[in-house]
This record gives sequence, C-alpha cells and structure tokens, in this order.
Amino acid sequence: MSIQSVRHLVIAVALLLLPAAAWAQSSIVGIVRDASGAVLPGVTVEAASPALIEKVRSVVSDAEGRYRIVDLRPGPYTVTFTLPGFSIVRREGLELPAEFTATVNADLAVGGIEETLTVTGEAPIVDTRSSRAQVQFERDTMEALPGAGRLTTLSALLPGAVLTQENNRGVGGTSDRTHTRYSVHGGPEAQPIIDGMNQQLPNSTQGVVVFNQLAIQEVVLETSGIGADRDSGGMAINMIPRDGGNVFSGSATFSYSGPDLEKSNVNDDLLARGLDPTRIGALKKFRDSGVAVGGPIKRDRLWFFAAAREGVAQQYADGVYWNKLTQPASLLYEPDIDRGIANTNDYSKDVSFRVTWQATDKQRFVVSSSFQNNCNCVFNLLTTGARVTPEAAGPHKYYPNYLPSATWTYPATSNVLLEAGVSLQALDQMDTREEGWDDTQYRIQDQGLALTYGNVATRTIPRRQFQQRFAMSYLTGSHQFKTGVNLKFGRQGDIEELGFDKTIHGTAVNYRFNNGVPNQLTLLDAPWNFEESVNDFAIYLQDQWTLDRLTLNLGLRYNEVTGSTPEQVLGEGYYVPERRFAPLEDVPHYRNLSPRLGFAYDLFGNSRTAIKGSLGHYPEIVRVVTGNPVNNLVRTTNRTWNENFYPVGDPRRGNFVPDCDLRNPVAHGECGAWSDLNFGKQTGGTQYAEGALEGFNSQYHNWQGSVSIQHELSPGIGLNVGYYRTWYGGDCGGSGLTNTVTCTLVTDNQLVTPADYDPFCVTAPTDDRIPNSGSQLCGLYDVKREFFGRSDNLARPASDFGELSKVYNGFDITVNGRFGEGGAFSGGTSIGKTVEDNCLIVDSPQSAREGFCKVDPPWSAGTDMKFMVIYPLPWEIQTSLIYQNSPGIPITASLVVPNASIVPSLGRNLAACPTAIGGTCTANVTVELIPARTMFEDRLQQVDLRLSKVFNLGGSRRLRGNFDVYNLLNASNVLNMNTTYGPTWTNVTQILSGRLLRLGAQFDF
Repeated sequence: MSIQSVRHLVIAVALLLLPAAAWAQSSIVGIVRDASGAVLPGVTVEAASPALIEKVRSVVSDAEGRYRIVDLRPGPYTVTFTLPGFSIVRREGLELPAEFTATVNADLAVGGIEETLTVTGEAPIVDTRSSRAQVQFERDTMEALPGAGRLTTLSALLPGAVLTQENNRGVGGTSDRTHTRYSVHGGPEAQPIIDGMNQQLPNSTQGVVVFNQLAIQEVVLETSGIGADRDSGGMAINMIPRDGGNVFSGSATFSYSGPDLEKSNVNDDLLARGLDPTRIGALKKFRDSGVAVGGPIKRDRLWFFAAAREGVAQQYADGVYWNKLTQPASLLYEPDIDRGIANTNDYSKDVSFRVTWQATDKQRFVVSSSFQNNCNCVFNLLTTGARVTPEAAGPHKYYPNYLPSATWTYPATSNVLLEAGVSLQALDQMDTREEGWDDTQYRIQDQGLALTYGNVATRTIPRRQFQQRFAMSYLTGSHQFKTGVNLKFGRQGDIEELGFDKTIHGTAVNYRFNNGVPNQLTLLDAPWNFEESVNDFAIYLQDQWTLDRLTLNLGLRYNEVTGSTPEQVLGEGYYVPERRFAPLEDVPHYRNLSPRLGFAYDLFGNSRTAIKGSLGHYPEIVRVVTGNPVNNLVRTTNRTWNENFYPVGDPRRGNFVPDCDLRNPVAHGECGAWSDLNFGKQTGGTQYAEGALEGFNSQYHNWQGSVSIQHELSPGIGLNVGYYRTWYGGDCGGSGLTNTVTCTLVTDNQLVTPADYDPFCVTAPTDDRIPNSGSQLCGLYDVKREFFGRSDNLARPASDFGELSKVYNGFDITVNGRFGEGGAFSGGTSIGKTVEDNCLIVDSPQSAREGFCKVDPPWSAGTDMKFMVIYPLPWEIQTSLIYQNSPGIPITASLVVPNASIVPSLGRNLAACPTAIGGTCTANVTVELIPARTMFEDRLQQVDLRLSKVFNLGGSRRLRGNFDVYNLLNASNVLNMNTTYGPTWTNVTQILSGRLLRLGAQFDF
C-alpha cells in the first residue's frame, strides 16, 4: 500500500469517528406548540407513506419543540403528532417531492388521546431550510408532457438551460445525445446523479449512457447552491429511482413517428440556402418502447422493480450524401443522389433492475444495475459548421455498458444515521468503419466543398469507474450535521492490448483538397492509444443550523486528486518509430479546500417567503490525466502538396499521389516542409512547467454565487426571482467532456517570441451579410520562415503573460404551481451572458486580434423563455403544452485565403511554402470574418402539444392514448450550416423538424 493510500485511510477512519450526517433525499421538519403558543418537547411525530418499505418513520420533538424526519422517499405522506394529555393531530395529503424540506408545524390542544384532529391542505412549495436552487419533475408530470417522460425533454422545460451542441436539438426530444448535454448560469455541463454518486464517464457524453425513464420516480434539477457532499457545481440531474412497493404495479409504453407524420417546413429562404426542394423532413424514424414492473417479493421486507427500454432515432442531415465515387478508382467526391440524404442512426437498449431489502427494522439495503447496448451508428454526421459524409462519420458502439450499484442505510439511533454506497461503471467504446471500408483508403477534406469524406479513424477504449461513499448524520430538530467520505477510481485505455495497431488511421495520411485540387496532406502517428488512471479522494463537512427564522448551510469539502500512467509502449507505424514512456505518478496532483456556504431566511415566519443566498467553490472534476505523455505527443504534421509541380506531360502531374518521400521533413518534389519537426519524436510533445499540474486550490475551478427570493403567491403557486454569477479560475483540470474548456494553461513555444512573427492583412469579401465588407482585416500573423516547423512547447499558467477571464451574470424569474385535479404549470425567463477575455499574447500576436479575442455577446443571446402547462379536461382527457423561445445559433464565417492573396501584404510567401519568393504555393490560411457570438440566426419559437385520453379498464388498470404534435407552429429554424465562406456559405445542413405527429400509448396497472 502506497504512503498516499495510507494517508487517505487514516483520514477516512478518523473522520468516521465523528458524529455525522446523511445523504438524505427529503425531509419533514417543523415545530410543535400547544394552544398558548408554548413549544412542546417530547411529542412523537410519525411520517407514514406507501413509499417507505418500513411504512413509517418516527422521531420525538426536542426541548425547543422542533423535530426533523430525514431520508424520506418522494411520495404521499401522513404526519401524525402524539403526546399524552393532548389530542392527536394528523396532517394528510402531503405530497413530498424529492430533495425537498417540507415544513409542517402543529398546534396540539389539551384533550384525550382518543381525540384526533385531521388537517388537509396543499403541500408547502417553499423550502425555507435549503439554500439550494432546484426544480422538481415528478414521474406523473413528465409522462403527461409531450416527450413521454424521456430525460431529453428536461432541457426544454428549464429556463436558462443551454445545449452544449445546438445541432443535437431534436423536435420532441428525438435525440438522446442531449440527455445530459446542457448547462445553466454559465456553469459546467450537467452531471447525472444516482443514489448520491456522479455517474458521468470521461469522453462519454453523446448518448453513450441513456438513463431509462421507466426506472425513474422523480428528477431534481439542481442549478445553484450545491452542497459539500457533491463533487461538482453548475448543474446536477438527480434521478430518484423507482423502488417497487407492497402492491404489484407496472406499465408498458410505445411511441412512434416517421416522415409520413411530418409536415414540410421548407420555405423560399431555405431553398435559397441550398436546402433540397425534394426534402422529405428531418426525421427518418423514431421509436421508443418499454415495459416496467415492480412489487413485493415479501411485503414490508423485500421489493423489486425492473424495466426494459429500446429507443431508435434517425435524423436526416440536409445536403449530405454518400459518395458515389469509390477509392482507389477516384479520390474525388460526387454526391450519390439516388441513395438519398444521409441520416444518423442512434439506438439504445437498456435492462434495469432494483431490489430493496429491509433486512432489519433499521437496516436497509438496495442493489441495482443497468445493462445497456447503445450505438451512435453514424456518429459525426451532424457536426457543427462542416459537412461529413456517412462513411467519414463512422459508427461508435458502446458495449459492454453496465452500471451496478449498492447502498446501505442504518438509523443507529433517533439522532444518528449511517449510509454507504458503492457503484461500478464499465463501458467499452468501439469506433469502427462502415462496411466496405478498410485501412487502405484515405480521409479527405475539401475546403471548397466544405466537406469531409472518405475513411475514418478506428479505436477501442475501455473505461471503468469505481466509487464508494460513506456518510454519517447527527440530527436534531434545529440542527443537521453531516460528514462523509467519497472515493472515486477511474481507468481508461489498455495500452498493452491496443497500442500496436498502425491501421487505426487507415493509410496514416489524410488529404486536403480545394474544389478537387490537392493542396495539403497530413501525416498521422498511428499506432496510438493510451492508458491512465485517476484517483479522487474527498471528505466533507456540512452543517445546517436553524436559528429562529434563519437557517445557515455551511459546508467545507477537501479533495485530493491524482493521475497516473503505467509504462506505455506505442508500436512502430508507417511514419513514426516505436515510442516508450516510463510510468508516471501525480500528473496531475491537486488538493482543494472548497467552502460551500448558504443561508435561507423565512422572511415572515410563515414558511411562505424565503430569501436565499449561496456561494461555493467547485473544482472541475478530473477524469482524464492531463500530463499523460502519450496524449501530449505531436500527433500530426502538415505539408503543402502541389500537384502541378511537375511539367505538363509528366505522369506525376495531377496523378493525386504526393510524389515525394513523406518521411523526409524538408521541402522536395511536390511536398513542402513538415509543419512540425517534432512529429513522431518521443520527446517532442508538450511539456508542463514546474507546478503547473499540482498545487493547492490551483485546479481549474469555478465560483458560483446566487441571491434569490422564493414566495408562495397562493396555496400551490410559487414565484422565484434570482441573480446568479459564475466565474472561473485555476490552471488546469481534465473533465474529459467534449466541447468544453477545462484548462487555462497556455502553450508557449520556447523557440519563438512574438517578434518572430510577421504581420499581414487580407481584404474581406464584399458582402453585406458580413461586417467590414470589402475592408482590410489586419491583426493576422505568420511565423518567420526560419522558425517554421520548430517547436519546444511548454504548457504554463496564463498568469505568466496576463489574465484570462470568464464570467457569467444573469437573472431568472420563474413560477410553478398546481391547480384543480392534476393541473400543473412551471416556467419563466432567464436573462444572462458569459463574457470571455482571451486577449493574451504568448507566441503569435494574432491570439490578441482586436475584436476577436474577447467574446462579449449581447444580452439577447442569453435570454430565453420556457413554459409548460398540464390542463385536465372532462371525460378523462388531458392536454399539455411546452413553449420555448430561445436564441438562434451563432453565425460564423471562415474565409480560406490563398497564399497569392497574402503575398502583397506579407511581402513574401507563407512560411509553409517551399520558397520565400515566387514559385507556386498551395498553402492557405483560414481567417474568421465575424467575431464570435455577435451575429445569430432568428430566434427559435417552438410549441409542443399533447392530447391524452385515459380509458379505465377496471381496478388499477388503465390505458392512455397519446397524440403529440411537436413544433405546432411549423418553425424552420436553422440548427447547422456551412460556415466556410464562399458560394455555399450559410447553406443549411440541418433545420428544426417540421410539424411532427407522434402516436403513443401507455398501459398502467
């Protein structure tokens, strides 16, 4: 056992000797008084519910008349207050949501024990104890809305929720790729929580794990004020699993949609932007079906719940077709119109079970698992800003893919509660090629066509994550002290098994054309793979103390995270030698002490109005090893390619073969020099400055603060107004999430300085659609020729050169409530924006290009409005509606500028060219014409409607037919387009699905 492991064990054992707190789902708290208003100690308070396997939980009020019942499952409750000499008071009809503290006070009158006063009323909707901001969605609510209860619907319901990739948006929650891929208040991406443990894997985000909605009782979206028991801030999707019960129950669901149920929403503007006039719709196929059943194995002792689900979603990618031409006969592209528009092909299959065992009166065990077989079978087809043909997108398969877990709960005394949990995630990701493709074919990017076609890289990555948690709680009526330990071990990769396949990149050479004319090639470093492990040890203290009407939530979390790599050997490839790397430890090694502070103040003392505030420090979760030398190699090198180098009549001219020695790094024949001379070198990768991957509170992190007021407007109706701020700091992390930034270290090429770059300008196209039309665009730089291809990269803190900043400020105004028999509504508006300042000069002065290095979007770009309502009608008919008003996608324009257009300003050829002056050079540069997040497509307005009819079949059996209409207004917003400036700039590759009908049914018993 290592010294570090011993230290962790000692700390953990010492911690567990402290009085502690629980990871509790919900609580009921309150004060008991007599008729005169004096507090009553010694009152027995019982909470009874069919959601509890032991049926009832009881506590006794303390000397101040306060009581607290914790670790309650969501569901209906009856709370009974009993004290000899006083009449019994029973509160009925209390619907307790998940992760909520309900205040239930009682006044006992003098009387006989046989006298009972029964009180009913609306459940409280203001949590006056917690400083956390959250939104609850019960299973019945989610099943009543358009979307059939699928988790992809949640981002459409939560004001301020922003998709990580807008191109994954699907009408009616079609795409499971948006499952957890959204964020709020400028924070990190949402994290899935089950049984108190974060179930996010590294690099596994787009439909890799699809949580089965049939196995979920309730979902709580936690958006701020997250406590010290959690490993991340930002947003948490807390899924409360279904447990079964003392009565057998279950359901079966089915829903379907397809192109015959979709109305065209193509208009003249879209046709002018290249959309196919024969387009049949955005959706090719959607199917979601499942069955679930639960009940007692032994009443009051052993419950089970099991669910199975299958989902299939296929979406068209407008303007993308298979290549009609085949290699090696041709390296060009011709769309295969007869084969039809290309489409994605995602499927997910899940079987889940959960067993709850009340072993003794106090000890409860829960064992569960999910077994999945999922596939993004045309993974990168809907890629932002570029078109990728199906064969170049490639299937990504995820199998085996399972998630077993177990928990234990033990209320040792009326004041002490112990809990423990363990979980394992096992996933193998297999990236493969389409049938008919092998390692002899090339991958080609055509700049003029704004298209990538041809081959695709393959790889297999096994991922494993093992977690343990232990917590103890000390509870009184006014006090809840909590402490716990979290251990997480993650490993991914298998270098010994997977580090020797030199065919993963096919030929290990990628080509780049411009309208069918070669201009560049890229050498790749196959074979390549990796292996690494991450250990994260955390302890936390959290105290909730109620002082009259003020409740303080004070938390402190310490975590220590380390990354390590084994000996890694990469075999010899086509263009690289064998590379060996010794084992490494502590790459990184971060230690963090994170305060999590909050308060809730019951403004008028009637539990109807609360002022809340929170401030917390949240290190970015480390899931990948930043300092893994295999990941920091120079993995590619580019070189110009001039097919017209040889004279007319020479067979080498125009033969689509780079006639040069690709291993020779200097310019010769048709090929320019290598763009990076460290390609293939074992010691040529990025190194890290001393201390860059270690330190105390230097890990990449964010601070989150909020102030809000929550008010019950009338029974069952609440209003929340809040201000939220998120700002970032630290050096580096390693979340392993795609399309996210988790490191502010800058790469400094120590062989060059800013003075080693020459400035140049280009002329912007004359086009009223872009800013600075026809004007000179300056602030562009090219490295001097004598430094081209030379690098000695050192990753170092940005603070060595200046300051980077990323800050979000915003406001939310939301309402929620229930009315009538089953009616409900929620929603509101979110107004905010994130300002990023990246204006640092490290090597090239171009990194501080004026107008482009600071991103300051307009407020309208971060303003949305979302609203949902469920409205019951007579005759067992129910309607529901979801309304969204969100910003359009950003408009960008990348101009490919040839060397010949740059020479007049630069005074020479680009450094990538074979010669400094004269000659033919195929090199070019890409220049952004529009500053980021300054121009946007039209705002998206979407209305989804559901009409349901319930048929009662006797007893508890009922059949519900669902008729969903998505995009009722038939909006046609652009979700993806060509961002390369030219004749096809802004041509549409994906739009919102047209008005779509979905038919479904659900049978419950």
